[in-house]
Amino acid sequence: MGTALRSVPALRQLIFRQQLPPARPLPQARKRALASLAAKGPDTERRSCIPRAFSSASAGPGLFAIPGLHEPADFLRLAMAAADRCNSYRSLLDSSLAAGTAAPDPASAVDTLRVLDGISNEVCSVIDAAELCRCVHSDPRWRDGADGAFGMLSDYIAELNGDDTLYRALVEVTSSSFFGDLSEEERRVARLLQHEFERDGIHLPPEERERVRSVIGHITQLEGLFTKNITAGRKLFDLPSAAVERVIPKATMAEHVPQSDASLGFGSTVVTASSDAHIANSLIKYSSDPELRRAVHMEVNTACPENLNVLDGLVERRHELATMLGFGSYAERFLQDKMAQDPATVQGFLDQMGRACKRSFGKEMEMLTQAKTQIEGGGEIEAWDIPFYTGVLKARQSGEAGDVNDAGGYFTVDNSLKGMQVLVERLFGIEMVETEMLAEERWDGPSSSHPVRKFQMEHPDEGSLGTLYMDLHPRDGKYGHAAHFTVKCGCKTKDSDSYQQPIVALVCNLSPAYSKVGSTALLSHSEVETLMHEFGHALHSLLSRTTFQHLSGTRAAMDFIETPSHLLESFVWDPTFLRIIGQHHLTGAIISDSMISSLLKSRHSFRGIDIQTQIIYARFDQELFATPPSNSTAAIFDGLHKAYGVPYAEGTHWYSRFGHLVTYGAGYYGYLYSQVFAADIWQNNFARNPLSLTEGGMLWKGLLRHGGARDPISMMKTVLGREPKVDSFFDSLE
Repeated sequence: MGTALRSVPALRQLIFRQQLPPARPLPQARKRALASLAAKGPDTERRSCIPRAFSSASAGPGLFAIPGLHEPADFLRLAMAAADRCNSYRSLLDSSLAAGTAAPDPASAVDTLRVLDGISNEVCSVIDAAELCRCVHSDPRWRDGADGAFGMLSDYIAELNGDDTLYRALVEVTSSSFFGDLSEEERRVARLLQHEFERDGIHLPPEERERVRSVIGHITQLEGLFTKNITAGRKLFDLPSAAVERVIPKATMAEHVPQSDASLGFGSTVVTASSDAHIANSLIKYSSDPELRRAVHMEVNTACPENLNVLDGLVERRHELATMLGFGSYAERFLQDKMAQDPATVQGFLDQMGRACKRSFGKEMEMLTQAKTQIEGGGEIEAWDIPFYTGVLKARQSGEAGDVNDAGGYFTVDNSLKGMQVLVERLFGIEMVETEMLAEERWDGPSSSHPVRKFQMEHPDEGSLGTLYMDLHPRDGKYGHAAHFTVKCGCKTKDSDSYQQPIVALVCNLSPAYSKVGSTALLSHSEVETLMHEFGHALHSLLSRTTFQHLSGTRAAMDFIETPSHLLESFVWDPTFLRIIGQHHLTGAIISDSMISSLLKSRHSFRGIDIQTQIIYARFDQELFATPPSNSTAAIFDGLHKAYGVPYAEGTHWYSRFGHLVTYGAGYYGYLYSQVFAADIWQNNFARNPLSLTEGGMLWKGLLRHGGARDPISMMKTVLGREPKVDSFFDSLE
């Protein structure tokens, strides 16, 4: 195609891997929303409603190395202390507004922005830690304590959201005659905060503003309920034990799913399975029994029926909010400050993606049909057939006896972590040093068989860059997917002489597969890819150096933030890097050229089906929130599958567990959007020399360092040395 990226309707950001990205709370996106609310101080008369914080018994490092966080009740203490400090910031702006000194000159305007960002930072530093704790802590008392603090701060934020003192102080800045003389980062944070204020109705008359508050409160409740239902919606069901045990040994099932006495008894004919992804996906992908695959698919995709009504209410309330604020739809409101900017641009992008993958999709579906005819004697491809038959054909194409993705024990957690250390050293000159964790900062429990690991990032010139925790394996009470959590964002401190060190955590649920000798945790190649994807998010957070925490790391435009994570995925398909991480867990042998060749052949196999499916999900997301739907969600989802030709099992509602409808809502297209950017950077900068310090430095200084402080297209042009193009991505579809 050869056209510059801007000629494609606002191409931006992310794409999916072979699996749906986790229905994660996406902490970066949630934090951004919370921080925007935090940048709106409480009404003066309400300040006394927030009790003054009292000191914890110990101020030393505690959970996540946060000072004073030693017991569950400390979360609430820290939350109240944060609110108290926010009120002090608010008082500063009260005084400056009264004295007319909020923005009489550029220096004072920047001071105002720093105060606003300080409020955001105070709230985020506690609520982000609470978010991680309630998702991962092994002790339910800690999860409950974190949940209480999260709720308290959410309520406090809702109060702040309706106050106009901070908004008026911000408008003093954005309407000043010298606003254009401020730095790009200062202008960006000011505009971003103003848009976020106004999207919540701060500029409306009091009566209308109160109605907006009420609707937002209802939306927040529905969003929380939708997410809670996903987490709690674990469905147990019985399956024929003989068919299951051909894929997963009974002992492994018993370890991860509570088994009844009958199912564990001698000669039993059934075994209890669950809708958990790591169990269900294995059965659907690897079982040659079509009835078993069908049964699992139907159970998993009907596991959360209570969310159907919740979603209907969410769609209705979001549209009501958008129209109250003067937007034609919720999608218009959401896309206002994104790269795509409007629903028409998103639709144009998805249409282009559909045209680009139509040929490969049709060819791949025909291949699956032929394979089913050979193995089962015929029949249409059903929804539960796709994972199985794509695996069969990938194995045939690679010339391997089994699934090439398993890679015969060449990929392990330890080797993957060593690969990350090599990568950051070669690309950025950074030393990623594993350090001892204090007992007080742990959350995985004293008897954890997979301890959380801690790394410090060090650079000879930049100094300490931040802390990275890795919590990589399943555990009772733990969030069930893969996500990057920000515990603390980086930003310049008040005196600007030092930098607030970022703290991030990678949370994964890698398969509990072990070597028969020792306790080495084995990984499939796709799990290595998932791990590297989340590591890309972590690097974005750790390597940014922004003045404002509101623009730190992944707090960039939503439809751009997946670009670094998708770029990092490309390394696990590069032969040079594969030879670094691919060492057999028993012999130490380096992965062979033939196995690397097999992996590379499999990379783009059946990608047309993957992309077509992601287009459906993105279109579904758009149709729900771009206009009030005239049909039921089930009818829309079914209609899109039929229009795009992707098999769909009538009566199922996979989307009732689609957490991105909450965390994004009109923004899911971004997973495809940023894939285009990542493909362009890889091909232009790294394909020929993947471990280049020169290109790595350009990536760091030209993109990662700036977080959301610069225009994404401008950053892309700096890294690429030209306008972004779509060629690399679309060429890969062929």
